[in-house]
Amino acid sequence: MRKFAVLGAGGFIGYRLTEYLLLNEVAVPRPIVRSFRSMARVSKFDLDMRIANALDVRGLADALEGCEAAFHCVVGNRNTILGSIEATYAACRQAGVKRLIYLSSAVVHGHNPCPGTDEDSPLLKVQPFDYNVSKVLAEEKLRSMMSDATVECVILRPCIVFGPRSTFWSAQLASDILAGKAYLVDGGLGICNTIFVDNLVDVMVLCAKHPAAPGNTFIVKDAERVTWRQLYTALAAAVGVDPSGIQSVSSAADDGPPVLPASESVYYAARTIWKSRVFRAAKELVRSPSTVSLAIKLRSWLKSPETRAVARRPPAQSMVLDPEIVSLQLCQYELPTRRLANVLNYQPRVSFDVASLRTAEWLRFAFGSAE
Repeated sequence: MRKFAVLGAGGFIGYRLTEYLLLNEVAVPRPIVRSFRSMARVSKFDLDMRIANALDVRGLADALEGCEAAFHCVVGNRNTILGSIEATYAACRQAGVKRLIYLSSAVVHGHNPCPGTDEDSPLLKVQPFDYNVSKVLAEEKLRSMMSDATVECVILRPCIVFGPRSTFWSAQLASDILAGKAYLVDGGLGICNTIFVDNLVDVMVLCAKHPAAPGNTFIVKDAERVTWRQLYTALAAAVGVDPSGIQSVSSAADDGPPVLPASESVYYAARTIWKSRVFRAAKELVRSPSTVSLAIKLRSWLKSPETRAVARRPPAQSMVLDPEIVSLQLCQYELPTRRLANVLNYQPRVSFDVASLRTAEWLRFAFGSAE
């Protein structure tokens, strides 16, 4: 049977991909993770797991030996995003891996793409969010390397990936809804461009096998036009909250968040940093006694009775908006998936409604619901 390597197998998407490959007997997955700690989730399977630094070409090449295809699902800061794709391509070349599937992001087009944007549109290097720019630079780096044609490459651009085990776009949003801290910009009418994790995994596997996939870039999203209100409504229903209670905030320039007292401003600034995508990646990547100690102290402070009192205040008095979430919710353009349909004859297998039900079942389990 084929052997497919999964770099970043300890993460949300990488783990689900590993699970899918094994349980559906598509291929023998070889999980590649950065540490013993990252093996915890995947270790329930009897697999040939490897530990390798995503920036170490030699270590990656050894881990990739004998694999036909490799999936790059590595997350991190800019150095990791750029360094890992360069190292992975070089390692694939050394190990004789035939095909590399790179998980990029639709944010290379910005949070609110211009009408008509598709896979061939120029990427936006000037954006206010470092993660977005890092993904643009990583795609450019991969394209410059793949010009030697030694490794077949496929680039995938999902946007809002949700589903069971999703830390942010499912669990964290549901937690914010429960706590009364969630909000919708302009009523949540912006376009969400969701992709259910199982639909994304279907595309990833198809790209590893289909002869027409190499050399292509594909935007990946669900079949339906999903708004942010629909996503939040589904998550609210999953945790037993009336979605009509989710606050709507205006995107008008003169209608910004209220000014908070210093103590509250510090709390919400710290909370925003703690839950930011870059900081979450940094916590996973940089682990030492000092950084762990700092993280424990920050978490303890955020959960102390005094700061909890701040957190419990009504949203109207203490709402501080996350610029990245606001920017995403302002999207007015539904990204196209014509290329996936035309080149790979792909149609999403799981509808948004079914995906929402599956996510709700997991959330009730994860949150300890008795239902």
